[in-house]
Amino acid sequence: MAIKPAEPQAVVIFGASGDLTRRKLLPAFYHLFVEGLLPEGFAIVGYARTEQTDDEFQERARQAVQEFGRTDPAGEEWEEFKKRLSYVPGEFDSEMAMERLREHLESTDKTLGTNGGRFYYCATPAAAYPLIVTRLAESDLHTGARIVIEKPFGHDLESAKELNRVLHEVFDESQIFRIDHYLGKETVQNIMVVRFANGMFEPIWNRRYIDNVQVTVAEEIGIEGRGAFYEQTGTIRDMVATHLFQVLTILAMEPPVSFEPDRLRDEKVRVLRAMLPVDPRRVVRGQYAGYRDEPDVAKDSQVETFAAMQVFIDSWRWAGVPFNIRTGKKLKRKATEASLSFRHVPYNVFKGTDATPLGRDALIFRIQPNEGISIALNIKKPGLGLEMDRSQLDFEYERAFHTPLLEAYEYLLLEAMEGDHSLFTREDEVERAWELLMPVLENPPPVIQYEPGSWG
Repeated sequence: MAIKPAEPQAVVIFGASGDLTRRKLLPAFYHLFVEGLLPEGFAIVGYARTEQTDDEFQERARQAVQEFGRTDPAGEEWEEFKKRLSYVPGEFDSEMAMERLREHLESTDKTLGTNGGRFYYCATPAAAYPLIVTRLAESDLHTGARIVIEKPFGHDLESAKELNRVLHEVFDESQIFRIDHYLGKETVQNIMVVRFANGMFEPIWNRRYIDNVQVTVAEEIGIEGRGAFYEQTGTIRDMVATHLFQVLTILAMEPPVSFEPDRLRDEKVRVLRAMLPVDPRRVVRGQYAGYRDEPDVAKDSQVETFAAMQVFIDSWRWAGVPFNIRTGKKLKRKATEASLSFRHVPYNVFKGTDATPLGRDALIFRIQPNEGISIALNIKKPGLGLEMDRSQLDFEYERAFHTPLLEAYEYLLLEAMEGDHSLFTREDEVERAWELLMPVLENPPPVIQYEPGSWG
């Protein structure tokens, strides 16, 4: 995860007219450009079916940065960035469909000094991935390139294996970057630092001292017009197989022998290998009231917008410790956090007094919003006598450092451009995650309706 200058390269965004490009990618690239973190030889080429000119693409990019970015698209910086934006209309279905793209990239190498470097971002529906890979190979655009694949990576174990097979027909594993933006969040990365750089935590990071682990990703928003996508995916495929399992593996992993990318990913895979397949009897699926009234949603839909499950890791460190994970849409408030609840003290020395411990100690990582770390513990309440209360020791990024954090997409784009796989998922990791979820995907419990604004 060391930041080093990236080599000159042309970034091609497939699906350049889509929502992900508008909301995340273009604002992220512009902020990296303004911060001076992109190479001198750099260009962005948009590619999509939509017919538009370079000028139209540049104006849409400006509007995207204006609406979703953190840096105003104005002045010399924007004019310099705009020069690096171009657009090639095209599709993925026809043989040799990317010949025009190849010619455009060769021209870009000469005019903007991208030196033949290629970086492809697949911001399209997953069904287009195999076609994109095939078209790139036909035009010999894959050699030495890097390709970023968005989640969900497949929709079950077999489709994930097939997608890996298609990718590996053209790209080496070292060229593939399966992105999960949660791994780019500062607090998720800080879990590893808190564990492995502080002597006070790792000795108690095990079944002897920890009673349970919880990972929560709660969203206030609904599906926001993505009815067709959600009907095919649902919360378990969209969130559990990706974000929640990734956070879980970082919480549960053994110390890696080094922070070399594959040594780090080895330990995450070992967690998944030790995890027991998800038992459908330990799963709750919910659907918020009104979901079936959303556009493109079936009136009798059984797709879940909420999922909670209890999983177990069958290892020396974690045997018997439940990992409770939950995620959902239209919940009470936006909150993404991971918490470790410690066991009660073995003996209450305060019995016979008015003081009674009020709860378990807990270590809480707030991933978003208000990124930070808290320790919840019992304390003496000020005043006469002996009465207990609950309090928290708090660390907040914003208060401690007074500098804005890099957005997750910004961080991961930079890492991928530099060829660092530390924060990207590997082939065996993706396939094992799907393997663990197959029992509940094949035998899902019925969905239970919940009210928007509740906790599911």
